[in-house]
Amino acid sequence: MLSTRVLRLLQIAPILASQVIYALPYHCRYGEPCWPAASIWQQFNASIDGQLVAVLPPAAPCHAPNYNDAACSTARSNWVNSFWRADQPGAYETPYWERGLNGTCFIGTPVDQPCDQGLVPVLAASANNADHVQKSVQFAKKHRLSVVVKNTGHDYLGRSTGAGSFMIWTHKLKGIEFSDAFTPSNAPRRYSAKPAVTVHAGEQWIDVYKAAHDKGVVVVGGAARSVGAAGGWALGGGHSPLGHKYGMGVDNIVQITLVTPDGKYRIANEYANKELFWGLRGGGGSAWGVILTVTYKTHPALNNVLAGLFLFNASTPEHAFNFTTTAFAALPSVVDKGFSGYLFLFGTSFGFAVLQPDSKADPNNTRDFTLANNDLAPLLNYSTTHPGSGEVAILWTKHTSYWDWFNNTIGDVSIGENTWIGGRLVTRDAFINRPDQLADLFRLGGSINVVAGGAVSKVDPDSVALNPAWRNGALASANVGYGAWPDSANATEILWRQQQTTALSERLGDIIGPGSGAYFNEADPNEPNWKEVFWGKSHYSRLLRLKRSIDPQNLFTCNRCVGSDL
Repeated sequence: MLSTRVLRLLQIAPILASQVIYALPYHCRYGEPCWPAASIWQQFNASIDGQLVAVLPPAAPCHAPNYNDAACSTARSNWVNSFWRADQPGAYETPYWERGLNGTCFIGTPVDQPCDQGLVPVLAASANNADHVQKSVQFAKKHRLSVVVKNTGHDYLGRSTGAGSFMIWTHKLKGIEFSDAFTPSNAPRRYSAKPAVTVHAGEQWIDVYKAAHDKGVVVVGGAARSVGAAGGWALGGGHSPLGHKYGMGVDNIVQITLVTPDGKYRIANEYANKELFWGLRGGGGSAWGVILTVTYKTHPALNNVLAGLFLFNASTPEHAFNFTTTAFAALPSVVDKGFSGYLFLFGTSFGFAVLQPDSKADPNNTRDFTLANNDLAPLLNYSTTHPGSGEVAILWTKHTSYWDWFNNTIGDVSIGENTWIGGRLVTRDAFINRPDQLADLFRLGGSINVVAGGAVSKVDPDSVALNPAWRNGALASANVGYGAWPDSANATEILWRQQQTTALSERLGDIIGPGSGAYFNEADPNEPNWKEVFWGKSHYSRLLRLKRSIDPQNLFTCNRCVGSDL
């Protein structure tokens, strides 16, 4: 039976439709005459076991006519809780994508202030199994609906939002299954089975990592607790703290199952739907259908993990610039010694959380960090060789497992904030030969994910759809922007921040040089040259051919996804 909220939506849809000028849209939205009648939605709801739900923005319980004191209190107390947000079909990790530029549903405004639907889809199929997903895709295709796919809502580009859309919500598709000898479908008899883990679309990395630890293995995944482990992270490329040792997330995928835009269940690997498998690995989420499972290689457990937190607080802005220049020039040598990490710059402060997942240090001597200190000598010795420049500190820790490091170190950042970032991949050449130009740009602050080089650079650039720039000298993915804005910011201020972020991204690209790319999952939502920057010319052309083949009606479309401008 349909809920009261769903019925009310379906009853007022014809009223909204009478207020618009009719023209058959390619993607039908709520309130338009093409939107299915209530009786059709009721039949669809019955076909998916009553899993059709009305979707509200997460702040809606704090405003009339949906005010609910208990639900409002829960929303306010969990506003920056990434797991709570992931559990709400209408919540996104970045609230801007709930409201857009002119939305009105804020958590802190009075009860009687308006709360519109914004960019949040109006109805969702809360899928519990593959059959629900198939029927949802078939329904959306039949009625030419504007459709989005969402798991956790971790998405800087807003690809799982859409005003007036129908959502396929995969968050309840749970399951983590290990195999000591996994063989992809259709593989030849001579195939040598390998250890692997199959992760269902609704799983999040913290649970996958814990399960892998309990199994005695590790899997290449993201550096966030609540990010989905079998969705946009994987399809966008998937950079990882373990990338230097084992490659990108896409380099570790051995099989994907999904429902394609024709509503069919498909298996993609090196032996079945091979071209689709190529495109899924780096071609970006939300463009190819609905992912059901991703199977990853697993690797032997890591039992000597070295982590460090380096801090430099400069005495003046100029000392901060000089130190940053020195640190950037030294980064390639640090990476070559097996370190990955996450670098943060703010004002006159420089922080670098480093990880050496397979350390050569004596695991039995928890206080001997001589080798590590030597590896980071250019950074650690700076204040000694430049008296008065600032204060240096470093804290080293040793961990007996990757899970121990992750669980005690990694959290989710910028949750519940209006975050807008841009960025580029930074090459070895740029760090060595133009560190001063990079340091000048980062006077405004920013972050750099030092997650490439090593195994990432040794993979054939054309083996997956990922931008070849990752293989051609990239050592890091840098993020720039003008910080999060408060809910009180007006449209003019928001637009200014967005435009300045685009300008910063392009300036960073100019420093790096021709062919500079960006990490699709952490890029400027308004990137003007997105086809080349996200995928490179040759890969985008191949992806576009695949898109036209597998989704000729362009059912699955999203912001700056393959074929989104068709």
